[in-house]
Amino acid sequence: MSVTDPSRPGEHFVYVLDHDAGLRTALPDPERSRARQHAVAAVIELPTGDWSPRDEVASAELGLLVLEGLLIRDVTVADARCGELIGPGALLRPNDARGSDAPMRHEIGWRVVEPTRLAVLDRRFLRVAAHWPTLITALVARATERAHDLGVMVSIHSLKRVDTRLLAFFWHLADRFGKVTADGVLIPLGLTHRQLALLVGAQRPSVTSALGALAERDLLRRDERGQWLLSLADDRPDEVALGGDDLVGAGDVRAPIA
Repeated sequence: MSVTDPSRPGEHFVYVLDHDAGLRTALPDPERSRARQHAVAAVIELPTGDWSPRDEVASAELGLLVLEGLLIRDVTVADARCGELIGPGALLRPNDARGSDAPMRHEIGWRVVEPTRLAVLDRRFLRVAAHWPTLITALVARATERAHDLGVMVSIHSLKRVDTRLLAFFWHLADRFGKVTADGVLIPLGLTHRQLALLVGAQRPSVTSALGALAERDLLRRDERGQWLLSLADDRPDEVALGGDDLVGAGDVRAPIA
């Protein structure tokens, strides 16, 4: 549900707990209704394409909560690039980036992959959440979860082969986005080969070659809607992904992304 504040024309607000089941269930039943009425936040809507956070996010002292959509955070160091996939439930503080002032200079960019809505968790929201400490705990857990995910991605990037990186990456996505179907585990994300290259630290042509090899082995393929489907033929996806010796090679992945 969204609401409009008559004192701030043109600005839309949402009841945050209506859009985030994890925060809602963090509260005991007797408290949810009251917390819902007060936990209200302004919304930023982002179309697909590049996004440059500006003054519109300056008031988000606690952060920006992704309500729906999909983004990629792109970090460039020298000629190497790495992407972080961000979806619903993530807590962002894009204005904290100080890459140009860091000893090891780096650049950060944002790309909206699917239309995205962000809740602005400002000082008012923080004062409200302070009445329910479990909300603060749940939001801190979101930040910790992102750190854990980045740790997993570092390990995936350290794999030598593109095909094993891709398979490990998609099984990692399956834990959060996957839906079990009769045909396998559906990952309902329309990620392109170029985006996947950024996310697994490979060249785009190598990703295309590796995806073809995985499809031939019926381990990973794209369906007619452009979504990704993981095979359930093996009940040990971690060993399938990380073993790698019998998978078709896809070239060196340490080169910069094309």
